[in-house]
Amino acid sequence: MTTAGRVDRIDGAGAVLWQSVEGDKSGDEIRIAVIHRPRYDDWSLPKGKVDPGESHIQAAFREVLEETGVKAIFGPEIGTVDYEVEGVTKEVRYWLARASVYNAATPNPEEVDQIEWLSIADAIAKLSNSDDREIVRIAQEFGFGSTALILLRHAKALKRDLWDGDDGDRPLEHMGQIQAARIPAIYAPYAIEKIYSSDAIRCIQTIEAMAAEYGITPIFASEISETGFEKNSEKSLDYALNVMNENKTSVMCSHNPVLPKLVKKLIGKKNFKRLSAELKPGDSFVLHHRNGEVIAVDWTPAPKSEKTP
Repeated sequence: MTTAGRVDRIDGAGAVLWQSVEGDKSGDEIRIAVIHRPRYDDWSLPKGKVDPGESHIQAAFREVLEETGVKAIFGPEIGTVDYEVEGVTKEVRYWLARASVYNAATPNPEEVDQIEWLSIADAIAKLSNSDDREIVRIAQEFGFGSTALILLRHAKALKRDLWDGDDGDRPLEHMGQIQAARIPAIYAPYAIEKIYSSDAIRCIQTIEAMAAEYGITPIFASEISETGFEKNSEKSLDYALNVMNENKTSVMCSHNPVLPKLVKKLIGKKNFKRLSAELKPGDSFVLHHRNGEVIAVDWTPAPKSEKTP
C-alpha cells in the first residue's frame, strides 16, 4: 500500500509447514519445518513478501516452495503477525500447509542454508522470533489435517438486462473471462481433486481454465444451479453435504442466491467471522472440514483485474 510514493504497509505471507511421521508408541507425530536464514542468522518459519499481482495464499505457497523445496497442500489461515520494519508496518498472514512433494525446488543457499523438521516443542524452542513461536502454538491448538471445500461464485457475468436469451445461457463478460483465466493460480495451493459446477454457462466458463490446468473432468450439476435450487432447495443442500462428506478437496461453482444457503447447511449451528464478507463475482468461501465438521472458513477475493504496482 502506498501514498504519494510512500510505503504504508508491507504485505507478507507464510506457513506452518508440517508433516506426519510414524511415532514410536502413540501413533503418528507432527514435525514442523524451520529454516535457517544466513542473512539474519536466525531460525524462522518460511515466509516472505507478497509480489505485485499475487494473492496472499499464492505468496505463501511460493515462499514455502522457494525456501524449503517442498510443494505443500494448504489448509486454513491461522493467524496474522504485525511488526515494524524501519518504521513501516509489516503484516504477515500464516496458513497451515502439509508437505506433499519433496525436493520440488532447490532453495537458494544465500537465503536458506538449513532446513530442520522438528517436533512442535523443539520447533518452538528453535525459532528465533517470538511471533513465529506463537504462530506454531496457535497451529498446535488448532490441530493438523483438514480438507477444503471451495464454494466459488461464478466470475463476473453479462448483466441480466443486457441478455435476451435464457438466463442459464448468460455468459461471462470480458472482466469475468479475465477472472476465470486467473482463478487456477489462486487455488493451486489447495491441490484440488474434484470440481463441481452449476450447469449455467457462466459457471461452466468460470471453471473451464481451472479444470484444464488441473487435469480434472468437471461434474455439472443442475442441483446447484439457481433454477435447481428454486425447484428443490433440500435436494441442492443435500447434494452439497454429500460433496463435503466425500472428503475430497473440491470446488463447487454456483450462484450468489444459492451459496450462502449452502454454507449454512454445511456449517450447521456454528458461526464464523468470514461469513460476514459479501460474496462478489469470483469470490469464494473456503470451508475447511475435519471428520464431517467445518472447523474454519476462509474468504478468498476474486482475482485482481490488473497487477498493482
